Amino acid sequence: MSVFISHSFENKPEFDNVTDALALRGVAFWNPTEIRSGASLRDQLRRAVEQCEACIFIATRTSVNSSWCGAELGAFWGASKPIVVYLAEPSIPDADLPEIVKGDVWERRISRVAERAGEILAAGAVGPSGRLPGGDSPVSQLTVQQLERLIASAVSLAAASEKDKAPAARFDEFSSTVQTVAGKVLAGFQASEGASKDTTKDWNSQILWVDDRPENNEYERRAMESMGLQFTLARSTDEAMRILSAHRFAAVISDMGRQEGPREGYRLLDLIREGDKRTPFFIYAGSNASQHRQEAIRRGAQGSTNAPTELISLVTLAVRATSERSR
Repeated sequence: MSVFISHSFENKPEFDNVTDALALRGVAFWNPTEIRSGASLRDQLRRAVEQCEACIFIATRTSVNSSWCGAELGAFWGASKPIVVYLAEPSIPDADLPEIVKGDVWERRISRVAERAGEILAAGAVGPSGRLPGGDSPVSQLTVQQLERLIASAVSLAAASEKDKAPAARFDEFSSTVQTVAGKVLAGFQASEGASKDTTKDWNSQILWVDDRPENNEYERRAMESMGLQFTLARSTDEAMRILSAHRFAAVISDMGRQEGPREGYRLLDLIREGDKRTPFFIYAGSNASQHRQEAIRRGAQGSTNAPTELISLVTLAVRATSERSR
């Protein structure tokens, strides 16, 4: 039994301090020097996570924005294994910590970190991270394939968040976005899992997306498809209404301006609400102005946004609620 130390390679001194403290107390740890060149890094890290009983996360300004650390922490969450947060930079506020470790055990004293790790190994304990935030399903029920889908979803959603930036945007900014959305994806994955599990052909895992340029939303769809949701595409209001007359959906997403008109999203919403007051409807458009959000709600939508992370939160929560009502 051993512990895994999640850290940024820029924080080698902090890593060495932790390993020294563990060694003094006879606590075994996985050493990244065991990584073999020429072999899959992902597979080696996966095996390390499987073999280790707990994770120590060295929290620094660099590591909290590391996509690698985010993936490692997500894997331990998914395996329902404890995470101890070592605040190597005490000035980091709780709000800046990754979403998936908020509420976990955290320490500012390195000696206590080592002691806590030893206690976990000795007791074979399962830490407080055994459940996804806001959910009731144990994360330990997730398969390796589901975890891979979860991480792929975070990357896709991050790509959606970055797609409007200049091509020369720095990679560290993209990595930071991956880290930020990872927590949202964890919550969204749990919300959609109950609706999509064993019902991949049922209406309560199906979303109708109306947009005359569906290629603009490829990353967003890919993120939610990773969660088990499926999409039917329509390019116009008339096509959407024909599809809706024959099929039921868990939610509808629409753009605003199309070739048919600059406020076509509202027209589609009005037509749907004439006979259907319950199917969740979301507008995903270029504006996030408060007056547009308020008008969408006033007309009967459940939300309006231009942010991919907010869209996925809105849709997955609505899908879960719709699924629960249908049981």
